[in-house]
Amino acid sequence: MLQNSTAVTSFILVGFTNRKEVLIVLFIIFCLIYIFTLLGNVCIIAVTCWNPGLHKPMYFFLANLALFDIIYSTVIAPKMLSLFLMKDKSISYTACVSQMFLFAVLITSESVLLAIMAYDRYLAICNPLRYSSIMSTRFCMQLISGAYINGFVQSLFHTSFTFQLSFCRTEINYFFCDIPPLLKLSCSDTSVNEMILFTFCGFNEGGSALVVLICYFFIVFSLFKIRLAHGGSKAASTCVSHFVVFTLYYGSLFFIYLRPTTIHSMEVDRVASVVYTVAIPMLNPIIYSLRNSEFKSSFKKLLSCSFL
Repeated sequence: MLQNSTAVTSFILVGFTNRKEVLIVLFIIFCLIYIFTLLGNVCIIAVTCWNPGLHKPMYFFLANLALFDIIYSTVIAPKMLSLFLMKDKSISYTACVSQMFLFAVLITSESVLLAIMAYDRYLAICNPLRYSSIMSTRFCMQLISGAYINGFVQSLFHTSFTFQLSFCRTEINYFFCDIPPLLKLSCSDTSVNEMILFTFCGFNEGGSALVVLICYFFIVFSLFKIRLAHGGSKAASTCVSHFVVFTLYYGSLFFIYLRPTTIHSMEVDRVASVVYTVAIPMLNPIIYSLRNSEFKSSFKKLLSCSFL
């Protein structure tokens, strides 16, 4: 079985469409989104590192989220952009393995990180007196290390089992190497792969989503309970923004990875996957930083110092 799969030396990424006029428009749109994503997330890391006042758990996690978004956007976007302009739409077998492995590490780790960030906000709002003692530097490092290790281990399983399959076709009806479209190409029995995908994603994404929901339930309940005149409405507005991103992110992941491969429609899946590979990394800097007055103040100070 492994010998058959290694006989494949490259795959063909079909992308979105073959219409030239549409390809140019899509290239411009996605290129601008990618540039904005890089700039927004680099700014988060730069401001957080520059200002000692932001050396807090919330901004530590936010900087790691920005790092995740930069790396996994870069894993996907350059090759995707080349599909819009280049006639050669092939990707080597090694590059496909690497792309899938890195993407799986980061998307899995980010799901856990979002749950950690929700827990951090829950402690800060609902248990402010215990917050500093619980969210120590050591505990924060343990949490983020756990997210990385979890992503690495799960990705190793997914990548190993996926590329042990034999592939009868090499044309991937998608814009990057991902598990569901690759399973579609296999002439092997993929039932074990589907079970692993469903189990791991159900546990990781499902568990992370449940943590986020529980934390934000208590956050909203606490805000209503203490009836904050100004801060409460602002915090509630922020919670709504976070919840919108949460719904888009986890909803698209559930739609892609928690369905049987037999009922997957690659055309529909492509649209859903754009949400968490392109839209969410762009939205995260807006939702988590530009709506934060402390961060905006630090960003303005950094800009003023840069031009002095």
